[in-house]
Amino acid sequence: AVGESRRNPERATRRQTRSMGVCEDPSGPRDPKLEPSLEDELLEVSNTYLNFSFFIVRHAPRRRMPRPSQTRPHVVRPVEDITEGELQLVADQMTEKVYDRVNGTTCHQCRQKTIDTKTCCRNEACRGIHGQFCGPCLKNRYGEEVKKALLDPEWHCPMCRGICNCSFCRQREGRCPTGILFPLAQDRGFSDVHSYLSSKEFEVTN
Repeated sequence: AVGESRRNPERATRRQTRSMGVCEDPSGPRDPKLEPSLEDELLEVSNTYLNFSFFIVRHAPRRRMPRPSQTRPHVVRPVEDITEGELQLVADQMTEKVYDRVNGTTCHQCRQKTIDTKTCCRNEACRGIHGQFCGPCLKNRYGEEVKKALLDPEWHCPMCRGICNCSFCRQREGRCPTGILFPLAQDRGFSDVHSYLSSKEFEVTN
């Protein structure tokens, strides 16, 4: 009829959402399937810190050139070959790293080509740059020291031990990248990212 308001009989049965001004009761039972998983938390943290780092790192985008498929052979260096000069060149902080695209060596974790001394994996099956980690990455991500690793004849890199948490290795295992997770790990009371991830995985599996 004329003058009557139009009504949708199905509107009353529609699901109420927060945008409609209706909030769920927080004291009610929570569905465990809706609890955030470790992967969800890592994605949220990664996006947060990546957005933050966008304002700090100001590198112009560079076009990647295709690389040859050949892998550089891995050379296992004995402890006796490590010189005092190489130990002095180990970087303890990111500010000590000097970028050199020609003479630098690449860290497996951060993929930065710098002139500071990296680790040398003593596993003969290791290949390419998989065994090379710079000082800040090895310490912040795994709680280890490059100098101690260089002087340890039995030291194997995180990838050979199956604990590497770089973005490439995690994606290869079907996991999301962690992003800049070290500040969060410190805030939660952990000395490195590996310890924090291990504790989260233990909570998920138990």
